[in-house]
Amino acid sequence: MIDQNAFGLLISYLNIEDDEYAGERADFVQRYADFKQRLCERLTTEPPGAGARAIELGHAFYVELADGDHERDLIAWLRQTRAALTEPGFLTAGILAYGGSWQDDAEPYPSVTELGGSTLVRASAPSEPLRRALLAEAAARGDEDAGAPGWGPGLYLDVEAVDALGRKPKNQPTVLKSGGAEFFRAGS
Repeated sequence: MIDQNAFGLLISYLNIEDDEYAGERADFVQRYADFKQRLCERLTTEPPGAGARAIELGHAFYVELADGDHERDLIAWLRQTRAALTEPGFLTAGILAYGGSWQDDAEPYPSVTELGGSTLVRASAPSEPLRRALLAEAAARGDEDAGAPGWGPGLYLDVEAVDALGRKPKNQPTVLKSGGAEFFRAGS
């Protein structure tokens, strides 16, 4: 196994439960299929870079690629992806994260293993960008029952990802912290 720096891009469907409980089962199934299709088309027609690996998580899509493999501006890619989802009314959080990601050529991902009566689907080796993106996604959702409204829909950039891209914010952004990672909002 090798450790390499990587970028992670997470696009989360924040209002999925609202859409699920708002109407009939068939309406929700079609709505989710539309979300999935739009993201799959975007990954097919304009992938963020060579060797990108995408994981469908049900409520979100996560895309990871090695540092240096991006062929597009990753921030612009997330903005455009969110814009394509905003038109039909999907509330999303787009998150760009960065960190170490382990790769194992001997055991490629995904893999499926039967474990007695269970099926183990391994989607990733240890990935700091995935962990950081999920921390930001949880903070975007918040916890209304605990009185923590969350960051809400928006584009969230990991401070380390912006630095790795060689970019600097135009002004001093408000730093949002979640689980030891630092992000800032770069648009609603």
